[in-house]
Amino acid sequence: MCGLAGTYKSSVDVESMLLKIIHRGRDGQGVHKHEDTVHGHVRLSLLDLSSASKQPFILNNSTLSFNGEIWNYRDIKKKLQDDGCKFNTTGDTEVLSQFLDIYGVSRLNQLEGMFAFVWSKGDEHWLVRDRFGEIPLYLAKTNKGYIWASERKAFPSGVMPVAVPPGYAFNLVKGEWFQWYKLPGTTPQQNILDCLNRGVEQRLNADAPVCCLISGGLDSVLVLQIAKSINKNIVAFTAKMRNDSNDLLAARKICSEYEIQLIEVPVSIDLDSLTNAAKVIEINSKAQIEIASLCLPLAQRIRAEGFKSCLSGEAADELFGGYGNFCIQASKSTNTEVISLRKSQLAKMARGNFVRCNKSFMYGGVECRLPFVDVKLVEYAINLDLSQSPPNKKLLKSASARLLPKWVISRVKDTFQGGSGVSDWTEKNIASPIKFYNNELKKTFGYLPKD
Repeated sequence: MCGLAGTYKSSVDVESMLLKIIHRGRDGQGVHKHEDTVHGHVRLSLLDLSSASKQPFILNNSTLSFNGEIWNYRDIKKKLQDDGCKFNTTGDTEVLSQFLDIYGVSRLNQLEGMFAFVWSKGDEHWLVRDRFGEIPLYLAKTNKGYIWASERKAFPSGVMPVAVPPGYAFNLVKGEWFQWYKLPGTTPQQNILDCLNRGVEQRLNADAPVCCLISGGLDSVLVLQIAKSINKNIVAFTAKMRNDSNDLLAARKICSEYEIQLIEVPVSIDLDSLTNAAKVIEINSKAQIEIASLCLPLAQRIRAEGFKSCLSGEAADELFGGYGNFCIQASKSTNTEVISLRKSQLAKMARGNFVRCNKSFMYGGVECRLPFVDVKLVEYAINLDLSQSPPNKKLLKSASARLLPKWVISRVKDTFQGGSGVSDWTEKNIASPIKFYNNELKKTFGYLPKD
């Protein structure tokens, strides 16, 4: 995971933009001019930690600035090698660069991963965001060209960037959008646990240590259990605001049963920490800001313990119908209407959950990986009607019945911010939390950010 900033036909100083997002990558920094495009990159090294994979990455007459991970890079690399390509590195950056050098943006659907990248070849220049929007990328038009960055705070004062839509590429030369990915209307039957096992295994792959987050709920426990089966020494982290929190007690119990080391991270909430959380994630959402207030100290401790990446159970609620508005709306929906509801939840995550997850952990120099966002799992789950996947995650619970303790599956789970005690604190200490957060964001950016 890294950070991007750059310009096309613009005089904005890219190095000053990178300094504002240096937290996203302290392992390396680079700027390279490719014709009318200036590529800026800060690196958090997770694959091929050597300088051979430093960025911007130059190959023949092309330049790549890449943020994220290509989960199936080994398969792509083998195909490229079979076609005669030679490689000088062991990571996914060169694989992506070689792939683009041959195919351009015409075969982006072959990539499985969470990514945002800027690619130039000759006089061709593209911005690309992953299919589901796990990695943020913003773009702003100037008088003559464009500027972009991984976070809003990198842009000059007064500039209001827009988010590059998930599954889209932008042609900087023509000023045109190209939708390279659309959700399929139907998908073949999938085994949920097979997909999730694949998602966990891919996301455990790194040349730097990876850990797990656990909240005590079904989703994070399921990810942790699978990770434990792959790496017996996996370490789990959880936030501790109240010592009697039901989530904390559940996390302790499951880690004790599985003999997993659990590191409890003390969290204290006040106006300053909530204000900081809002500025870090740049989202006008009460729920996302309060969750971020827990994620920020988690990220700091995770990095301090020597880890650069963590796995999370994020997205299971939206895909399988967890608590909240989904269940309320699903109860009033027809069999097929619920499919549209799931699709809207997925799109909403690209504006909320995914952005908050990325920015809050990257602020501490940690990459957050989401096994439930395995492409086969998402495409399958999204197209299930109400009879196939009822609310309250009944399908996921059924699939997990033989894998997890009964008490985990039957346990009533609160939201992360609710179970930890953050929501109670804000309701008691802030007269109008939403108004407070929005005012802080407006003071910081001069406008109210909307992804």
